[in-house]
Amino acid sequence: GPGGTFLAQALAKLGISVHIVDRSFTDEKYGNADGLMSRTLEIWQSYGLLEKIAAQACPVHVMVGYEQCEQGISRSVPCTNVVVPARYQYDFGVAPEIIEAVLRKALEETGNSVAPRLSPSHIDRDSGVDEYTKVGSVSLILLFSCFQVVLQRLPKSVQANGHDADPPNQSHFQTVAAKFVVGADGAHSWVRRNLKIPMEGDQTTKFGIVDVTVETNFPDWRTKCIIQAPTGAAIIIPREDDKIRIYVQFDPSEASRDMNGRLSIQPDVACNMVLERAKVGLRPYEIEYTKVFWSTVFTVSQMVAAKYSVDRKIFILGDACHTHSPKAGQGANAAIGDAHNLAWKLAHVLRGWAKPSLLDTYEIERRRYAQDLIAFDKDIADSLDGGTAADYQRLLHQQNLFTSGIGIRYESDLILASGLPKGAAVEAGYRLPPCRLERLADWRPQDLQDLAVSDGLFKMFVLPGDLLHEADAANRLELFCNKLSSSDWLGTRVCLYTILNGDKAKAMWNDVPLILRDWKRYVRCF
Repeated sequence: GPGGTFLAQALAKLGISVHIVDRSFTDEKYGNADGLMSRTLEIWQSYGLLEKIAAQACPVHVMVGYEQCEQGISRSVPCTNVVVPARYQYDFGVAPEIIEAVLRKALEETGNSVAPRLSPSHIDRDSGVDEYTKVGSVSLILLFSCFQVVLQRLPKSVQANGHDADPPNQSHFQTVAAKFVVGADGAHSWVRRNLKIPMEGDQTTKFGIVDVTVETNFPDWRTKCIIQAPTGAAIIIPREDDKIRIYVQFDPSEASRDMNGRLSIQPDVACNMVLERAKVGLRPYEIEYTKVFWSTVFTVSQMVAAKYSVDRKIFILGDACHTHSPKAGQGANAAIGDAHNLAWKLAHVLRGWAKPSLLDTYEIERRRYAQDLIAFDKDIADSLDGGTAADYQRLLHQQNLFTSGIGIRYESDLILASGLPKGAAVEAGYRLPPCRLERLADWRPQDLQDLAVSDGLFKMFVLPGDLLHEADAANRLELFCNKLSSSDWLGTRVCLYTILNGDKAKAMWNDVPLILRDWKRYVRCF
């Protein structure tokens, strides 16, 4: 899925050796999450990937609600989909296979690839002990122990009797030595079950999904629609190439569930159920399906894993550690957020830049987020089950800081907020906000977020004020630079930027101390 592939390309770009396996073939059709929210777009931009996904995605700017009426459904007033001050004032609707393809291409550009039709069959967790060394007062790992992961090659086909057409033998197994293992293997995660990590929560409703192209007189088929139809709640999401995705809700009693959480009915029957439910629900409007690309019906679970890691060596992310309904469109966003959070921490520990305890903050930060997501998901479910489309829209707007991702705040030990003013433009624990800057050397416009690229380095922003009109500003900056000149981490672990506050027409490049503006660093003064 997107979470595992995103983590793999992020680590590979940081020079970390990765070995990624997938049970599926790269060309298999699958559904998964297909919405990317504002904060996720910022994350993609930080890896240099946003332009590649934007070229194939459908921006979603508008949301429209439909309520029940005597004729079927009636339209409410359209509204903006994203109502908070985000850098990107829209979401993306894009096929999961496109998301995967962009991420796999990014992975391949690092010299890595995904090994298809492989699944773990055993993890030997007793393979050795890490060796430590002292660097000053800090204990860092000198040599990581490796443990053995046994992978099984899965058959390419299954016989009519359900048995493998190509039964496994010794040649179907391979062993990989790993310093860390990350299970991004979905809601029925083998890694999570192997570690005996329980999921906490419950199962709720059943949903059907179809990806289709249509002929219709429904006026809002290219907007995000929340529909409270007589047949139950439905959601329409516009997609690339004139496709749309339709979600319809089923009563839990309508069919039984198999061991994988999907309804125990034939795929073609399930598809027809979803198509018919959507067609009836859109009356008095007419809709004809010109092509069906994919469909499924599944049971929704609202659960969070009891823990996200074992021994600081094996981790889970994405649906492996949190599952929820598609009503808030958070699936891929939550998984990518997990991967973005974990990648740099693994890299810093592997490089010896941080103690292994840094990895504990992954669970502290992301599990709290998942718990908040489940609570919100239940509120959304209530608004659809017993409320109106207007209730759903109102709740989404009230919680848009959270759903867009830009209002998420971390509260681990990494956050040092003492002495910082509350309500400032930049607050500890939140993501770095967007802000237009102009480079001092040539007035080239840039965004503050584009300085904080995901390259594994910390970013230090020096904000000295107005050097021309604040009497003490230049002296304070000179004193800071004198201390900075003795630092051995500058450029190797930390990237430094200087942002001035003043009249750009009067400010000159050589007003800035030399260590902040040598010819290599002119691109870092604003």
